Amino acid sequence: MSNKLMKLAYIIASILGTTLPQLALGAQATNCGENKTCTDYLLITGDVMRQPVHLVSDPKQNRLPLPAYDGSGFLRSIPGFNVTRKGGSGGDPTFRGQGGSRLSIVDDGQHVYGACGGRMDPPTNYIYPEAYDQITVIKGPQTVKYGPVGTAGTVLFEKNRHKFADADAEGRASATGGSFERRDGIIEITAGDKDYYIDFDMNQSSSDHYQDGDGNKVQSSYDRQNSHLALGWTPSERTVFELAYGESSGEAEYADRLNKARQIDNRDVTALLQHEFESTWLNAVEVQFFSNKNDHIMDRFDEGVNSGSNVRRMTDGGHVWLELTPLDALELTAGLDYMSSEHDGRSMAAGDVGLDDLLQKPFKDDMRYKNYGFFAESIYRIDKNSIHAGIRYDLWNTELLIAQMGERDDKLYSGFVRYEYALAGHQYYAGFGSAQRMPDYWEIMKTSATALGQKAFDLDVETTNQFDIGWIYQGPIETSVALFYGQIEDYILVDATGTAAVARNIDATLYGGEASLDYALNDQWSTQLTVSYTRGNNDTDRVALGQISPIEARLTLNYQWNSWTLATLWRVVAAQDRYTLGHGNIVGQDLGASHGFGTLALNASWSYTKDLSLIVGIENLFDITYAEHVSKAGTGNDLPGSEAMFRVNEPGRNAWVKLNYRF
Repeated sequence: MSNKLMKLAYIIASILGTTLPQLALGAQATNCGENKTCTDYLLITGDVMRQPVHLVSDPKQNRLPLPAYDGSGFLRSIPGFNVTRKGGSGGDPTFRGQGGSRLSIVDDGQHVYGACGGRMDPPTNYIYPEAYDQITVIKGPQTVKYGPVGTAGTVLFEKNRHKFADADAEGRASATGGSFERRDGIIEITAGDKDYYIDFDMNQSSSDHYQDGDGNKVQSSYDRQNSHLALGWTPSERTVFELAYGESSGEAEYADRLNKARQIDNRDVTALLQHEFESTWLNAVEVQFFSNKNDHIMDRFDEGVNSGSNVRRMTDGGHVWLELTPLDALELTAGLDYMSSEHDGRSMAAGDVGLDDLLQKPFKDDMRYKNYGFFAESIYRIDKNSIHAGIRYDLWNTELLIAQMGERDDKLYSGFVRYEYALAGHQYYAGFGSAQRMPDYWEIMKTSATALGQKAFDLDVETTNQFDIGWIYQGPIETSVALFYGQIEDYILVDATGTAAVARNIDATLYGGEASLDYALNDQWSTQLTVSYTRGNNDTDRVALGQISPIEARLTLNYQWNSWTLATLWRVVAAQDRYTLGHGNIVGQDLGASHGFGTLALNASWSYTKDLSLIVGIENLFDITYAEHVSKAGTGNDLPGSEAMFRVNEPGRNAWVKLNYRF
């Protein structure tokens, strides 16, 4: 183990020092298997759906484009997802044109919501994807299991629980270096025996301001550290009890605002019990409790401006799930969950100067809520057919503690049913889901459309009714098609066309989908094509629904020979001329029409052994200047020598290198 750790230290130091290691570790490169291929290191250039409404991805595998440092960066590589660009960090993911609380982000059983009123720290900001073992996207309102229902979809960032037959230890590490002083590093160690285990990971990521294709600097630097420690007890093969603690801290600058994030911190504690029963009808129980706290400071003190605030979000919750088999053909999961969240803050007063005065101010509560949820979700199998169904009931209590103040109680109902049929490599499915969503903190804190001096505490509950159909074929050409049509009653629109950004209810329609083709041309060459499209209509105002990204296609070409792989990714995005100026959501509003663009990325990998691999890549090869349609306005880009931009531009040409090592 000591020799391996010495090699590991050498590898990380070499990458973070921006020089490549010689990799001459005493022998010639070896093959990774009898067939001279390294299947563990195949490049993943695009995740696609291989089971109905579910897309499952391994975040530890090599991938193109540039390995993501946060959850939103990872999701943008999946068809149907887009990210609202603010700078180098804090991007807000959207799926099929919907983001915020419409997209449920579950962090290994926890709900972490972020604290910033300007969305500097969306939930994905605290997630380093490579530290997780699996990421699952459930499209549409087709599950009721994971806390408040994600009306657009649910994303699960999951970690494995470990069981060892004998005393053993294993680990992995990776380091990334790239343009604009991008530096990433992660180390993971797992050790244990038949009774206990320890699981530890620690990572760091930072970058300086990047440049767009014109060489213009974009205010986008960030620096973030994460760590996670889990202690497990396995008294039997059927039981796992785990206690875990996690920390995340960072700072960032953004091109869409003058405030800088001096502090973006999170602390969380979880307790988990999983037990399998030797019973014909009761299979397993899972009990989990969590508590997390976000602490965020934003200010302009470095510019000599006495403007700053400190906000916090404290969230506690948990769930109890029972897995049952009441009939041979019926699998049932029933459960209840609870969540309580409080938001408070403090800000500068007249005469205050600098950070010290801010930190002396008392915190004041502005909103808190509680949620109790009860659900049942089942699968009924008949030969090659299966029927999936679920129903959920939520009780919400919400208190507004500023402005007009008030309290409201809401009862929400959600459910779905889906039919699946499998035949000779083909899978077909059709489903209907209906889900209700409470107005979230950021929507309530907007101005009321009916009383301009008040908060939007009078917003109605949003109801999504959506059909999902699809076809998956796994044969010589792997194919998947996922289509949806949804009508949203009381859609919560953020309208910034007046003197203040107001939140109001409208009716809306969304439809579109994703399609993919995977084809192995021969043993060495393969290709993949994905297309995603969403169209949104504001039925109340009879205009285009705001913040809907245009049609997008991604074409990849992959080559593998022995321990080498090569890959190209060509991403093409159409112009978007369907917009409504000033209409959008809690993340941003339409700025106008956007231009189409196409970018090309390349990468290559070499596996020295099955445990050691090197990957290099270049993004935006032709150094074009472009911005996503859902990008924020670049009015806060005030770096010396730079200029404000209409939208926050994406990075220009940038190169990177990544080293992976398992031990």
